[in-house]
Amino acid sequence: MILFSKRNLYYTDYQWTTYIPNDPRVNGRPDHTAFNKNEGNEMVYLINKLMVIWDYRFANTGNKMEKLIHNELPADITSQEGVQNWLKTNLKF
Repeated sequence: MILFSKRNLYYTDYQWTTYIPNDPRVNGRPDHTAFNKNEGNEMVYLINKLMVIWDYRFANTGNKMEKLIHNELPADITSQEGVQNWLKTNLKF
């Protein structure tokens, strides 16, 4: 289920790399796979996946996630799982 897509992104300064369909950077569950917050496909994938896992249904929630990751994610958090845990702690409504 797609809840958040490229057209929902607030920022436009992302790189757009083409990935093979089963690449863990854009497929599966968030895990120890490296995460690049400057890569649009990875940002869209992770936000969408977390919205499904946490049962969020509104694109503006995805935008809150995107803004936090884009602007405040500490440099030492480099995995999808790390981002997920960090967001769980820092995402406030």
